[in-house]
Amino acid sequence: MAGKDSIDAYVDGSFSVESGVYSFGCVFLPEDGSVRVMCGSGNDPENAKQRNVTGEMLGAMNAVLCAIKSGYKRINIYYDYAGIECWVTGAWKSKNDLTRSYSMSMKGWMSHIDIRFFKVEAHKGHKYNELADKMAKRGAESIGIPETKLIGDMEIWTQEK
Repeated sequence: MAGKDSIDAYVDGSFSVESGVYSFGCVFLPEDGSVRVMCGSGNDPENAKQRNVTGEMLGAMNAVLCAIKSGYKRINIYYDYAGIECWVTGAWKSKNDLTRSYSMSMKGWMSHIDIRFFKVEAHKGHKYNELADKMAKRGAESIGIPETKLIGDMEIWTQEK
């Protein structure tokens, strides 16, 4: 669990074969007990070749940028796709421009924030991972990557939604 200077973030990605849209969802758990969410999507044909993986990477990148902007010193990223961690740690080789860009960006941001990774199993009923998945699917409803926000300015998720 995150502390005063750290935040937990769950990230996920999605892809629509019909529309060619990749999307991401982020769930933030600040210390105040709220649940803050964001989502976004894109449809660049080159990036769409990586399908949901593009969304997975965008989710992690947006989570880190929002945490930095909000002044956190550490972010705990919970993910269900191994590449989110493995391309950053070097366990997997970045074999294309997209994964290289992701890896380089995340490594660069590590000079501003301590990024820690935690693997969770997909679709096993983990509350916040399932919510990140839901937000990733919601992200595909409109095209656009949201601007980096303060975590307190993001949408608050309640059980009714």
